[in-house]
Amino acid sequence: MPAYRRKLKDFDSLPDDAVVPDVLAAEILSISPWTLRRTNPVPARQITERRRGRRAGDLRNLVRGRPA
Repeated sequence: MPAYRRKLKDFDSLPDDAVVPDVLAAEILSISPWTLRRTNPVPARQITERRRGRRAGDLRNLVRGRPA
């Protein structure tokens, strides 16, 4: 998990279309990965066959209270 915490520092510099893994998205939203998948506040994007992620721009909008 510490690797994801280091990536949090770089999150603001990512373009809006960048896809971050669900673990990092959950960390940004201060919820568990399970809650992220269950409530699905931001549409998921398929990264690989077994991994999903969320768009950085969608996460930023959610955190800032803007509509997606």
